[in-house]
Amino acid sequence: MNQLAEKLEPTPAKVVHRKIRLRPQSIEDAIQISKEYKISPVAAKVLAARGFKADTDLKHFLTPTLREGLPDRTKLLGMKQACELIGAIADKKGKIAICCDFDVDGLSGGAQVLHSLRTIGIEAEVFVPDRFNEGYGLNCEMVKRIAEAGFALLICIDFGTTNVKELTLAHELGLKTIVIDHHHVSAPPPADVFVNPQQKGCGFAGGTLCASGLSWYLVVGLRETLKQAANLDVKSYLDLACLGTICDMVPLIGANRVIAKRGLELMSQTKRVGLQALKNVASINGAVTCYHIGFGIGPRINAAGRMVHGELVIELLTTDDKDKAHKLAKRLDKLNADRKEMEDRIKQLAIRQAEERAAFQAGIVVWDKEFHTGVIGLVAQRLVEDFYRPSAVMGVDQDGIYKGSVRGVPGFNVVEALSSLSEYLVKFGGHEGAGGFAVKPERVEEFAEAFVRECERRLENNERKPYVTADTEIELADMSYALVEELKSFAPFGVGNSSPQLLVKDLKVADVKCLKGAHLKATLTDGKRYLSGLMWRTKGHPALTVGARVNMVFKAEINAYNGYSDVQANIQAVERA
Repeated sequence: MNQLAEKLEPTPAKVVHRKIRLRPQSIEDAIQISKEYKISPVAAKVLAARGFKADTDLKHFLTPTLREGLPDRTKLLGMKQACELIGAIADKKGKIAICCDFDVDGLSGGAQVLHSLRTIGIEAEVFVPDRFNEGYGLNCEMVKRIAEAGFALLICIDFGTTNVKELTLAHELGLKTIVIDHHHVSAPPPADVFVNPQQKGCGFAGGTLCASGLSWYLVVGLRETLKQAANLDVKSYLDLACLGTICDMVPLIGANRVIAKRGLELMSQTKRVGLQALKNVASINGAVTCYHIGFGIGPRINAAGRMVHGELVIELLTTDDKDKAHKLAKRLDKLNADRKEMEDRIKQLAIRQAEERAAFQAGIVVWDKEFHTGVIGLVAQRLVEDFYRPSAVMGVDQDGIYKGSVRGVPGFNVVEALSSLSEYLVKFGGHEGAGGFAVKPERVEEFAEAFVRECERRLENNERKPYVTADTEIELADMSYALVEELKSFAPFGVGNSSPQLLVKDLKVADVKCLKGAHLKATLTDGKRYLSGLMWRTKGHPALTVGARVNMVFKAEINAYNGYSDVQANIQAVERA
């Protein structure tokens, strides 16, 4: 057993204890922000802790606009050429095939491009790979079908960067090709046009846009490049663009923040009948938030590709038929329920395997022939949440090949790790936080051992326990409805712009209860004021005992129940004071 393994403590089935950290901040910047923007001292401290100053960057953050908050699209390498190639194909009455991934990012991007092309009179069709028969990414059989059907141009969305063989075949068969992707670039693919902010010499929008965001930029480019697209309403596609932006967990800063915020506003009153139907089956009313997308609409969209086929989603997001949209949304709702049932079953099996390995290993690898490959990514994420280890979960496809999904922890770059392990793999891909791969059955054990060694190597100097970072320290006297609403105005929240987290120190635990056998409710006091808090999915915490004095990091919320409302703490971490 190596030294790192010896240091690692046995991990419980659920990580309860999280260390508390406090962001460094400039009091001078906070004072200036509060003065210039008429913001409360607490909210100003949060912004200062996140690196903001009283300048134009903060102005764009607080009031993100399409006119001022977006980077110049002409800086996006390859986009002008992509629009010109589409125009040249359209001038010759050529048909365009759109090939997109089967997740929310790929499908929402594909739906935008399909709908916009058809709106301006260009014949187009979407092809989505079958997860179970064809796997991830472009494949040769799909390319052959597209060529045989007489298409002139193939556009890849959310994959294509690594599809060298398939794009070479497309050229041999007479197809022009465009790749619109955001994944790691080792070398440019053999496409006629390559649009990927990760490629050398680009870095557009800090390299943070997902495929759906890039697809929206393509729609904008079409309007400004093609005569027939002059009247294209590009703002009307922001509801689709924000789907992929939020669900693909790209940083919600800069261009992504603008797309997400304006897209959510449009989503709240969308005229797109497919999204109306999805909101209805997910019981979403009123203003749509990132939570609604991430836990309501997104999972139902993903369920199609996980359980049957992603083309159902394209049909739903581009139809104008309300009855058809209702039926498709109901089907996605049922598929999502089936997915949750299957995920829960596989998750329990995976956790039992993981518990046998997690105590003294820096990474977790579990596999079983019964693991459904449509949900292994979700299960891998749950293992990370429960054990705080990079986790790989594998199931067998119809060809007997093990397909896996990896999810990482801070400081562990998934695609770089998989690249280091390429000798064991049939193929792999992904980005910093998540990835996928395939491995032959006879090499599964070898891969598992190598993955753990790679985790040990990469995490040797990393923090090995999860932690929560507070933005600023406050007193209970600072808490108010007005503060909660002010902090909510920093939404949409997600990667790169998390919901503000507040630290209060030396509170006394007045009461602790377990609700429904699953969640902790605690009442805390500073001797003058009281604050109730909930710690979700936690049955007990060693620091939360009546009479104990604790430090707590929480997200401030309004709890409304039976006509009564009060300020409530969504507890993120607790430690003995």
